[in-house]
Amino acid sequence: MTGELICFDGTVYRMPNTLSWRVLRTGGVPCDAFSITCLYDGKLREVLPTAYRFAAYEGDTLVLRGVVDSWQAESGTEGLRLTVEGRGMAALLLDNEAEAVEYQGVTLEEILRNHAAPWGITWGDVPALRWAGAYRVESGSSQWKALSGFTSVARGFTPHFTHTGTLELRALAGSGESRLLDSSTPVLSCRLREERYGVISEMLVKDKSRGIRHTARNEAFLGRGGSRRQVLYLPAAGNLSAMRYTGAYQIQQSERGKRQLEMTVAGGFAAQPGDVVQVRYWPLDISGSYDVVEADSRGDAGGVTTTLVMEERS
Repeated sequence: MTGELICFDGTVYRMPNTLSWRVLRTGGVPCDAFSITCLYDGKLREVLPTAYRFAAYEGDTLVLRGVVDSWQAESGTEGLRLTVEGRGMAALLLDNEAEAVEYQGVTLEEILRNHAAPWGITWGDVPALRWAGAYRVESGSSQWKALSGFTSVARGFTPHFTHTGTLELRALAGSGESRLLDSSTPVLSCRLREERYGVISEMLVKDKSRGIRHTARNEAFLGRGGSRRQVLYLPAAGNLSAMRYTGAYQIQQSERGKRQLEMTVAGGFAAQPGDVVQVRYWPLDISGSYDVVEADSRGDAGGVTTTLVMEERS
C-alpha cells in the first residue's frame, strides 16, 4: 500500500515506506475513511500543511481517493513516523451546509448544480429525474442531505461514491460485482446478528391541513409479532403521494443494518460496497445472497485482512 498527498496547488507527493494502513469503504454515510502510517524523514514538513487530498494505491491500482482531515508526525521508540487520516469525497457534501430553499418542479440536474458542483464533486450519468411538487431543503441541512433527500423522494434511492471519488446517481446495492464466499475462502471469523429494536411495524402519516391520513404497514415484521408504531405529521405543503412514500421509506430506513453478517477474511479488498456475495458458510449454517455495505481492509506487519459487513438480499 502506498499513499499520495495532493496539495492545493496540484503538486503530488508520494508517502515513503508504509508501516500500517486502513481503508474503510462504505460508499455513503458514514463515508469512506482511510489512515496510513509511514516512516517520516522530515522532507514532507513543508508539504503537509497544504495537503488537502489523498490517494491510496495497492500496487498501481487506486483503492480510494479522499479528503485529508489530519496528519501527525511523532518520534518514539519505533523511530520517526507520520500518520495521515481522512475521509472519502462524500465528506465535502457532509461538511458543507446548504441554505434553506424550497424548489418547485426541480430536476436532479438543478440539484446537482446547486448542491454538488460548487464543492468540486464529479458524477457519472445523470438519470432524467424531476419532482413535480415542492421539495424543501431545511435550514441546517448538509449538501449531502439536500441531494440524497431529493433522490429518495423522487426515485427512492440514495446515491453513493465510488472508490475513485465519483458520485454515482443510483442505488448502491447490486451496483458492483458478483462474488462467492465458501469453504475455499480463508475466513478468520464470522458473526451473524439481528436486532429488532427500532424496527417500525406501522407508520401513520397525517396531513392535518387536509384531514388525510395513511398507514404504511411492515407486514413481515408484524407477522413475527413486531410492535413499534410511529406517527409522522406531514408539512402543510405535502401531498398524498409523498405521504405514502414517506411512510414506506421510514419503515425501510428503520430496518437498515438490523440483520447483518460480518466476516473477516485474510487478504485485502476481498469485496467492495455494492458487491453481491453468495455466501456458503457451514459452521453457522449460512447460505444465501448478501449485499456488501461496508468493507474494512487493513494491513500491518502482521498481515492484511478484510472485514465485510453484509446484509441479506431482500
